[in-house]
Amino acid sequence: PASKQAQEEAQQGSMAKGSMAMCMAVLLLAMAGYATARPLVRLVKTDDEFKKLLKHHAEVTGLPVIVDFYSDGCGPCRQIAPIYKQMAEQYKDKAVFAKVDINANHQTASAQQIRSMPTFQLYLFGKKRDQFSGADTNRIQNMMGTLVRESEMKNIEVTFDGLKAFYTEHAPEKMMEMDDKKLQDILDKAGKGGGPGHYALVKALKTKYKGKSPKTQKRAMPEGKGGKEGGKEESTKKSAPPSNNKSKSTAPDKPNLHLAKVEDLEKELAKRKEEEEKKRQEEAEDDEEEESPFPMYFKPNRTDTESIVIIGSGPAGLAAAIYAARAGLKPVIAAPPMGGQLQGKGVGVENYPGINESTGPNIVHGMQLQAARFGAVFHQDLVLSVDTTSRPFTIRTNETEIKTHAIVVATGADSRWLGVKGEWEMRGGGVSSCATCDGYLFADQDVVVIGGGDTAMEDALVLARTSKSVTIIHRRDKFRASKVLAERVLAHKNIQVVWDSEVQAFEGKRQRVLSNGMAVEIDADGKIMEEDMSKLRVKEVQRRLDAAGVSYAGIKDKDELVVTYKKAVADALKPADDDDAVGADPEERNMLTRVKVTNSKTQVESFVSCAAAFIAIGHDPNTKFVKDQIDMDNNGYITVQAGTTRTSIEGVFAAGDAADHVYRQAITSAGSGAMAALDAERWLSEQGHCSN
Repeated sequence: PASKQAQEEAQQGSMAKGSMAMCMAVLLLAMAGYATARPLVRLVKTDDEFKKLLKHHAEVTGLPVIVDFYSDGCGPCRQIAPIYKQMAEQYKDKAVFAKVDINANHQTASAQQIRSMPTFQLYLFGKKRDQFSGADTNRIQNMMGTLVRESEMKNIEVTFDGLKAFYTEHAPEKMMEMDDKKLQDILDKAGKGGGPGHYALVKALKTKYKGKSPKTQKRAMPEGKGGKEGGKEESTKKSAPPSNNKSKSTAPDKPNLHLAKVEDLEKELAKRKEEEEKKRQEEAEDDEEEESPFPMYFKPNRTDTESIVIIGSGPAGLAAAIYAARAGLKPVIAAPPMGGQLQGKGVGVENYPGINESTGPNIVHGMQLQAARFGAVFHQDLVLSVDTTSRPFTIRTNETEIKTHAIVVATGADSRWLGVKGEWEMRGGGVSSCATCDGYLFADQDVVVIGGGDTAMEDALVLARTSKSVTIIHRRDKFRASKVLAERVLAHKNIQVVWDSEVQAFEGKRQRVLSNGMAVEIDADGKIMEEDMSKLRVKEVQRRLDAAGVSYAGIKDKDELVVTYKKAVADALKPADDDDAVGADPEERNMLTRVKVTNSKTQVESFVSCAAAFIAIGHDPNTKFVKDQIDMDNNGYITVQAGTTRTSIEGVFAAGDAADHVYRQAITSAGSGAMAALDAERWLSEQGHCSN
């Protein structure tokens, strides 16, 4: 009996283990088939990841790739971020959208020679097809449409059977000279798995055989929305000749889970769980900025006419929104998510009461959360026009029209430009108005700041942290800035001042970017100029080779490094054998090298060598969209009734830098924003418009 009982217990234990093993096997098979969704916009964290991304989509998927080089402190970068995400949704599974934080991934930004933000690069089949700086959504849309169409046209595959049938029918004599290996060699030379090489093959055969070409099929795409970058290459069995070995099984490989022990299954299960968790965390990081933490404006959920719309999302607009929301007016904040000038403050904000050791972006974010808490909603779009000729007023944005009883204009002011020779041509090539946005791109280089007010002082102090030297060019013999900031600047060892001088021109050189990423200087006729490399340091030559991915292992002598560099340039200048990028012109760009100045007292001209120049000479109010409807002064600032924020139009109020050309501080803007909300609330009550 004891023996029989032991046998039964052993049998039950074996069955239990078998059942457990079966459950684990099923779970492992399920996990093997599981694939997490790719984020709409992928955050590229390393240069190696950047290269793998381009390589994968050039060789495996054939999808266009667009890369946004940005910084969290860059206002225009924040402005275009939600629009960029919308485009990623629009072109889902047709193109790949990625982003590079230049502060976190400086290696890629340096290798790509990014000199302004935001900068966008567009690639197709591994070739760079366009690069430009600035939040130009129309250009992105146009280029993406063009590249997607080209991708769909060229992403075809000529199969082995299709090519064989073509030659058999249209070139039987040639077919008699070829065997299966030669046919496969033709396909392999065109590119495994299809793509632009197969498109070129079809095009060549059409020309040779009077419009006849082999049948094609759509290029086989890897599973899971473009596959895994840097993973194993996809099988090309569809294009391969049939095997004569009939003894081999044609059944797909399957894991022999039924032969595994329970302990092995447990280890494998734990390993796969860990891998999936790691993958989910990475994708969560990639997607972390895609959802807005604020309530968004959704027209079907709103009344036909809003009580109040606030145009602008800086301190003035957000303060107005907080007061209006607390009054039950349920305001709509209509503006790109830039946060005004305060959003771009890279230095610590020290003069805002109650705020200690904080930055502009943090303060703006806190204001946004506070406004949302009390019921404000955000319409993150640019206001194109306002119609105040009929009531209720009509506000038009890129996406919609909003009717409203009252308006607060809090659109602030934009940076003013000098208007001198070379300024426009050098934008994106070293000339900028945002030191916080672009300053980091010129680390360890000589830079210039133009101006003498608080903004110029702040820019100089920000740049002095990372730049080799900072030179301030000011047209007077003393600064207009506050005493504290001026003293800090004058005491800084890395900051010099050129007094009584005005900028006459920005000068530089023109470069052509080669296929390997190297840049060569060209003259006015587009001819490549010989560079004097005797003045370059070894580190600079090495940096250029690193950027192009050229190995110089074991080479320390400068002359040998220069030879390696020149050979890489020569190789890149050789004409390409394929037509992957038909119609794509080589990228050319301007690079700032010096600023021409004139002393206002002596009239002597001189030059200040630099890699970048940051203009900080004041601002122009953003009020053109209400021009000829509301009274303004000669400089475009909205005029308001003394002691109020009321404008010349009943129901329209103005706050912040759009109406203030004297103080222009975050604290005064916030105060006037609160005034505008209070004035608007009283006016609405007088008109009989109750809170929603």
